[in-house]
Amino acid sequence: MARPIDREPEWLAVYPSCEGRLRRGQWLVCDNKGLNWLHRTLAGQWAEDRQGASKQQLWVQRQQLQALASERDACETAGCVATAYRRYLRGPQRWTPEPEWRPAPVRPRPVHYRPREKRWNWRDNGPTCASKIGWQKAALLARQCAVVNPDGQCGPQRGCETLKTMILDGCWDAGDRKPGFCNRV
Repeated sequence: MARPIDREPEWLAVYPSCEGRLRRGQWLVCDNKGLNWLHRTLAGQWAEDRQGASKQQLWVQRQQLQALASERDACETAGCVATAYRRYLRGPQRWTPEPEWRPAPVRPRPVHYRPREKRWNWRDNGPTCASKIGWQKAALLARQCAVVNPDGQCGPQRGCETLKTMILDGCWDAGDRKPGFCNRV
């Protein structure tokens, strides 16, 4: 009695058939993740190639499938099976990334001579407060100015009108927390 012929599937299935009697090469494809990936990749490529293919191209693919199956089944090692699959895989398409937009390189600014900060004109285009109302009263105004303007340049050398303006501005900025002298200036 003649044995029935096991026909291979007409096309390479995406997932290898891992049931029944398997040859060593088929078993390696089922057992090895890397070989299984090669099988799925080749099946995907061949499925893409079949879409819109001519009869001659389909015939060539069937011949390649038979050659792959016979070569794979003759293999005893994973390296041999991998070589059989790689022989039919298309090389990866060369992917060249699009050039990314990059900001222009930031160059450090050259250090130039920087002129000193503008100095306050101590006389404020007029006589100092100390010469007008006396040193003690001018010093009192300067202390009050320093309380409400800690970063201001308060001193008895400034003009009285300038000191009073700086005190009023500082009191205004202080809001509800202004000192008691703010009401007397």
